[in-house]
Amino acid sequence: MNSKLQLRKQISGWLPVLASFIIPGSGYVILGKPLRGLMMLFWMLLFGFITFQLTSENISPVGRFSGGIAIWTLSILEVARISARSQNGIDKKKNAQVKKSRR
Repeated sequence: MNSKLQLRKQISGWLPVLASFIIPGSGYVILGKPLRGLMMLFWMLLFGFITFQLTSENISPVGRFSGGIAIWTLSILEVARISARSQNGIDKKKNAQVKKSRR
């Protein structure tokens, strides 16, 4: 029974990461940070557009959109970090509330 609970926590911990990999920014929405997801999506589009405009036609599509792909990769890693922290109970808001309640 305990192993099923641990498996469910692991799956729910990786769900935002998988969602962020499939649809950029959606992992933040699952984690309850929709504005952060929208901001990262904006930066992905902006840097993708900039690198597309600065490169020539003979560069591969991955290279032409490399700025957006780099931001997308960073957002996936950040969603994984936030998800792992929330799974381990290291949420800063909770820690701040505990410190305030102790005073």
